Amino acid sequence: MIVDAHAHLFPPAQARAREAIAARDAGFAAIYASPRADMAGAPELLAALRADGVDLAVALGFAFAAARDLAEQNEYLLAAAAEAPAAIAPFATVNPALRGWEREARRALAAGARGFGELRPGDQGWDPLGAEGRRLAALAGDAGAALLWHASEPVGHAYPGKAGGLSPTQLIEVAAAAPAVAMVGAHLGAGASFYLAMPEVRGAVPNLLFDTAAASLLYEPASVARLVEAAGRDRVLFGSDFPLRRPGAELRRALAGLDAEAAAAVSGGNARALLLRDRR
Repeated sequence: MIVDAHAHLFPPAQARAREAIAARDAGFAAIYASPRADMAGAPELLAALRADGVDLAVALGFAFAAARDLAEQNEYLLAAAAEAPAAIAPFATVNPALRGWEREARRALAAGARGFGELRPGDQGWDPLGAEGRRLAALAGDAGAALLWHASEPVGHAYPGKAGGLSPTQLIEVAAAAPAVAMVGAHLGAGASFYLAMPEVRGAVPNLLFDTAAASLLYEPASVARLVEAAGRDRVLFGSDFPLRRPGAELRRALAGLDAEAAAAVSGGNARALLLRDRR
């Protein structure tokens, strides 16, 4: 089974309200204010999966600031997954800076959310290593849910959405603070895998995984093979960042240079076993 561990969905109503949402949400505006920025719904994702030979996608939300936008997107993600359970695994989106955010998080988990993400604490104004981050990690741990973090490389070119996530240092610290909770550093973890060469770091973060979302926009072609070498084949998850990138093209690029066992793990085995806790 091939799993795209990093795709994004928006309800059609939010796509139509792009301009209004951007006016009240600076984090959203940074990425989606332009009408050229794709906002896909479930039909587009399902069509891309079928066309590209991908079996299942982890559908992520956006880290909105407002409770109403979060709730609307979560409802859509959960409904899309309920209609296509074999093809969509939903992750809910939350804002721990809001009063009462745990109610929305628990509601989403009860309705089938498999984790939370893509998390952008810098955009929402909460501390992933503070009280809010600890409560989120505890809630996820109790539910057996995963946390998927936007990871921002501290060097290189600027682009919409680069800010708001975790630095490599923060990613390691957050994972080490809750080692029983599956954590994913998106976008190759912004380079955090390099530090796994330090035995004390590798030992502190047995829960830290890395996805390959949008790798083709950030790194040279051999970067995923080097990530597998540095982190180990059991820590790497193929992700496309759909609709920003097509699953098929990103999958071919991610698997280039990998042996058969590593390719099987990266293309779906790790996501099923470690992210979705699917033991079938």
